[in-house]
Amino acid sequence: ITVAEADEILTGCHTGSLLEQWHALTVADKECYLRTATYRIDCLPVVGYKHNASQALQFPRGMSSDIPYKVKLATAEEAISAIDKQLLQRISLQQQGVKSVSLGSASESYADNINQSNPLLSKRAYNYMRQFLAGSVTIV
Repeated sequence: ITVAEADEILTGCHTGSLLEQWHALTVADKECYLRTATYRIDCLPVVGYKHNASQALQFPRGMSSDIPYKVKLATAEEAISAIDKQLLQRISLQQQGVKSVSLGSASESYADNINQSNPLLSKRAYNYMRQFLAGSVTIV
């Protein structure tokens, strides 16, 4: 996915400060976040076979030489999630075994092993990828 594609996808899906933070990044920083998101997605257990056995990444797959739009959506979502400081802080707390956090009258509670079912930062990205994953079924 290119920076231009990610910018277009994210502008169509997001509003507010997180999108503003994304747009404020340099092209080089956006490329870095997109690369990292691609590598994270590439670690998922996908079904089928690579389009070309010698290609470095998991997509494209099968007979198609195109990367599915949902994979591009997932990559953009995973990239923007990586700049979400609140999300990263929550994930860090959960990885440390924290069950709940209170600050004044506000509190949050976390489920056990929350990231075992979703190895990505973004739940939305994982949901976009679900149809490509081994062991998952699309319910119609």
